[in-house]
Formats: sequence, C-alpha cells, structure tokens
Amino acid sequence: MSLLSSSTPLLLVRNHSFLLSRFGIIGTTNKLLIDSRWAENQQHLIKSSTVRQFTGQAYSAKEGLALKTFLTLVREGKRKRDVRSFSGTSMAESSPSEGIENLHVTEHESSRGSKSFTPGIWRRKDQRDEAEKLSASVFVDASLLRFLVGKGASTKERIEKDTGVRLKIPLAKDAKTGKQAVILQGDSQEALDEAKNQVHEVIDQAIKSSQLQYSHFVSIPLALHSKLLESVVEFQKSVLESVASSGNDPGKSIHGIDKSIFVKPATFHLTLLMLKLWNEERVQAAADCLQKVMPRVHKALEGSPLRINLKGVDCMQGNPAKAHVLYADVEPDDQALRLIKASQVITEAFTEAGLVMDKDQTQTLKLHATLMNTTQRSGGGPGKRYTKRMPFDATEIVAKYDQYVWGEYNVSEAHLSQRFVYDENGYYHCCSSIPFPETSIHVSTPE
Repeated sequence: MSLLSSSTPLLLVRNHSFLLSRFGIIGTTNKLLIDSRWAENQQHLIKSSTVRQFTGQAYSAKEGLALKTFLTLVREGKRKRDVRSFSGTSMAESSPSEGIENLHVTEHESSRGSKSFTPGIWRRKDQRDEAEKLSASVFVDASLLRFLVGKGASTKERIEKDTGVRLKIPLAKDAKTGKQAVILQGDSQEALDEAKNQVHEVIDQAIKSSQLQYSHFVSIPLALHSKLLESVVEFQKSVLESVASSGNDPGKSIHGIDKSIFVKPATFHLTLLMLKLWNEERVQAAADCLQKVMPRVHKALEGSPLRINLKGVDCMQGNPAKAHVLYADVEPDDQALRLIKASQVITEAFTEAGLVMDKDQTQTLKLHATLMNTTQRSGGGPGKRYTKRMPFDATEIVAKYDQYVWGEYNVSEAHLSQRFVYDENGYYHCCSSIPFPETSIHVSTPE
C-alpha cells in the first residue's frame, strides 16, 4: 500500500538529517536524529535516497522511527505544500492545521526487545469537523419528505441557512413507505432544537395545505345497484351524443365537455367524509375507527334500513355556464336526514381519533353523487391532465335532467375507500367497511 507517491520524494539523510521534500523543510532548527540502526537497514525503504513505499503493516523500530519523524514534522506545522497520497487518502493543499488531524502512533514492544509502531488514521479537517458536530434525528413519513426538500431544495436550504444545521434527507426514490430518519448536524443543541422546530413546522403546514391531497374518504357505494349503474351509463352516452350532434366527433370537447370529465360508472358513490391518511398507521387507525363506530351508527339509524332518493342534477357553486362539478341530487327528505345524522356520528368518531383536518370538522355535509368533474380532465398531453381546471357549460344538461328520477336505493354499507386505487369490481379500494341495518331491529349501545 503506497503511502507516499513517487511524485513526492522524501530525502532521508543519516545522523543530523533534514527531511528535504516538497514540504519545504530546509534549514529548520528542529533537527531530529534518526536512529543509526535504521540507516543500516534502510535498503528496505530507500532507493536512490527516495522513499517510495511503506508496507502499511507492523513497522520495525527503524521503519517506525522514520514514520514517527515524518509525522512529528507535519504536526509541528512544517509542511508547506500538498501531500498527494498518504495511506491511500488524498490531502488538500493546506497547512497541517487546516487539513490534517493529529495522527496517533502506538508503540509496541516486540519479543526481541525492539519496538515497532502502528500508525493511526489520517482524517481530513471536514471529516473531523463532522465527527465533532452534534447530531439528532427527526422521523418523517416518506410521503411528506418532498415538502421538507421543497421546490429546487428551497425549503431545505432555508432551514440550513436559518439555523446553521445541515439536513440529510433521504431520497424519495429510496424512501417509498414508512417513517424515514432525517439527520440533523449542528454545532450546538440550541441550533439543533431550532432546526427540529422548523422541520415540524414545515410538516404541519404541508399536512394542512392543499398540496397534500386527500388520500381516503368514507363513502356510500351506489355502483352496487345495477339499475342505477345503467342510468349513469345512459346519461353519459346521451350527453356525448349531444356533443356529437353539435358538429363534433364523439368524445371531443364542446363548451368544455369531453369524455374524460365523466366519472367512471363503477365508482358512483356518496361522500360522507374526506380524509388525509398519509401513512399506514393512520390508515389502520381509520379502519379500526370505522369498525368501532358501527354500533353508534346503527343507534343513530334506530336499527332501521335506510333508503335514499336520487332526483335531478345540479352544479357546485351554482353557475351551470361555468361548471366544474355536476352531480345527481339526493332528495332532502326524512331518509336523507337520517343519513346525515349517521354521517355526523362517523365524523365525530374520526375527529376524536385525530383523523380529521380542522377545517373538515365543522363542514356541512352536502349529499351528492358526482357525475362530472373537471379535475379528471385529460388532454394536456398523452396520459396527462391540464394543470389548470377548465370549466364546462352545463346549461343544457341541467335543463334536460333537472327533474330526472334516478330512483330509490337501499344504503347497505359504508366504506373506508382509498382514492386512485381500485378493486376488481372497479370501485375504490376498500380498506374497511361496516354494514347498515337491513331489517328493523332494536339497537342498544353500552353506556
């Protein structure tokens, strides 16, 4: 193992010697006597007065003394130029105080009475500084790491600049699920604490922001009813035929209407509660919560079956000419009020479990079954969606279907559904479900 490259010769002169090399140690008053016994056996190390190589293993007394002499000179600040390679470690062009940490040489007594020396480890100053820094870990869910990095690493750099603490954040490609350790390194505990606070603040803000999408929701599946499913398919066909009769090919846009903004019939549903479940623990907690709340739901429904009437269509935010969401309306009768009451019980249970965002805890439930939604619009390129929502003109649709009777249907169960993931039947992936009463029974719950 080469300790000194041939490009950095080290001249050894016996007796009152100097180390002459690129370190510029010439005429120094710190003369170090090299043991004459070493000189007698220097053929192992010296060729033409140039040291080419040390073995890197256990050193004899003579070899060890030469190495110790070299290290002493370095530690005394006599090195002026760069050492290209020592023990396989490149060194920067700097003085010993800037580039090298003290190397410790351990002295050993051999069985023959002679001494040998084992060198320590050379470390760069930046390696030494990193080892001397304080460190701490903050565990962050993999799905939230991107917020800690920020666009163009802006958030990470801001925290580092504000606190003087270095953040080591796992790469997104290496952190797919679960909690990941974010390593913080700083000069003081105060700096680490401030960095921790800023990390937690970023994550809290991300969770509350619209940038973190809702991942799950409590739903009432309506696609279970084949007759209703047929009506939804017929509705889509009729609207697209109207588009075609206006001089456009089927599926192409007219007044903002195209095939991509229609919901998939197999996913037709009512939404009771939106949820942000960004890790497996929260998903499991939500699934457990739904199971535990079932007796309270049955009590709210007084143990009786629930049926809802769907009639007409309407638009969110009330302007059909610039619609973004068109839905089938639920008749506001006694049955609808019973469903709203059951939904409130579910929301309260999920809120108590800490699973509901603050702004969703007091929102008034609007029962509706979405038929068209511009968030689904494609056309920004192959497999892409538009970055900005484009409204559509639903004036003619509302006029035609205002009094349309979709029918009366049993509400048989509630699901904890996962968005963007689908089961074999085409409906949203079911993480958990509870049945609703099918026949009138007396329901009681423990006090």
